[in-house]
Amino acid sequence: MENDRVIVAIELGSSKISGVAGQILPGGSLKVLAYAHVPSSSCIRHGAVYNLDKTANAIAEVVGRLDNILSTRIEKVYVGYSAKGLRSVISRVEHKFDEETVVSQDVIDDMFEQCSVIEYDGYVNLFQESQEYVVDNKRGMETDPMGVACRSLEGNYMNILLKKQVADYIAQCFRMAQVQILDGYVAPMAQADAVLTEDDRQQGCALVDYGADTTTVSVYKNGLLRYLRVIPLGSALITRDLSGILKIEPEQAEQIKCAYGLCNLIASQDQGETIMLNDRKVSLNEIGEIIEARNEEIIRNVAAQIKASGYSEVLYGGIVLTGGGSQLRQLDQVFMKIMDTNRKPRVVAEPICGVVWNEQSWKRGDGSQLSLLSVMAKGDENCCELPKMDAIDTLAPENQDKIVQGSLFTEDLQSAQEERDRKEQEERRLAMEAAEKEEQEREKAAEAAAKGGKKKTSFFKSVLDNILNYSEDFFDDKDDRNAAN
Repeated sequence: MENDRVIVAIELGSSKISGVAGQILPGGSLKVLAYAHVPSSSCIRHGAVYNLDKTANAIAEVVGRLDNILSTRIEKVYVGYSAKGLRSVISRVEHKFDEETVVSQDVIDDMFEQCSVIEYDGYVNLFQESQEYVVDNKRGMETDPMGVACRSLEGNYMNILLKKQVADYIAQCFRMAQVQILDGYVAPMAQADAVLTEDDRQQGCALVDYGADTTTVSVYKNGLLRYLRVIPLGSALITRDLSGILKIEPEQAEQIKCAYGLCNLIASQDQGETIMLNDRKVSLNEIGEIIEARNEEIIRNVAAQIKASGYSEVLYGGIVLTGGGSQLRQLDQVFMKIMDTNRKPRVVAEPICGVVWNEQSWKRGDGSQLSLLSVMAKGDENCCELPKMDAIDTLAPENQDKIVQGSLFTEDLQSAQEERDRKEQEERRLAMEAAEKEEQEREKAAEAAAKGGKKKTSFFKSVLDNILNYSEDFFDDKDDRNAAN
């Protein structure tokens, strides 16, 4: 049945490696069944793996914890990733005709293929999407040139690149952890699908994921991603500044950051007020200045990236903030000051894609889990089989005799079995309708992707497969050489 599928997602973050498992409900939403995370600051920096052994062990530990919660063995996972080596580039492919020719689907497909094989030194191409086309070198842009007669056609394509070494390390870590990758997603793009409305994308907005070690800026306009950059700065730097300058432990510094934030910007705040830190008094003004200095550096970098996108003047949807750092008190004022606008950024802490938390103890609600949940919502293939156990068998013997068996009749003196059968039929009907709806949506998406000028392709899985195949050959050759010696 549709709701038997369990989706498992893993995210390699700078502060933690986290995993989540969810089950697809009849209506198409996802119910969270398990969540686990382990610290990653000792093996991942700015989103990039630098200690393979520790990262592989952390991945194995997260998956093991999910196994224990679900009482099963997870066989494969989806991966979400964002690192400082992630960036967007616009590629252009031109097609010239000997004479005026009507643009066909074959021409569009051929141009898309030409762009997909372009090599980028030191980078791998994770994702490609067509944008606009220039017909006969005219200034106007065509989103779908199918049927247009012209002598030349130039296609513009958005490519999402990741540094090859970063991609190599991701694949190798999962291989070492003996965890199979079903597919991978560019985490900022998955987030956008989870939190941005169609109006946001059309009117233009900047989605800013203010993380621990990195801050990602994604700019959308006219329904498409136009620019993506990952800045190697995040809220963890504020914690380190507080810890180093005030001579306190990082845990205490994190608490102070969350409690006081940009307190100097609070009009009602008494800046002369002091708090006790390790038997000494520290003024709130000093705390505010430390936080404000580093935060302003980060936000100015964000503003610079939005300006570099070339769309800063036409983002009528404003700024959408997410990530753990987005909860910093008075952060909106800093954005309004630096961006020179009266419009407050919109803070989003949870996806709007239908993820259902059934266990509140896992839920932080501060935006730090949004990326992971967004990746889970993208998955569509079963990752593990849940155990099928009789609820009575799971009870202790002394409690089994307290079970009240179902009655033969309802309160209305109708057959209880008929009522149960009716509910089961209704559940099956809803599941079938959800499956049919999902299949129709897939077919529509496939038709849209293959028709006209709008095309997009994810290369994430093929990139990782190539890396894993290369790694296996490398290790096999190394074993053969050792055996020969």
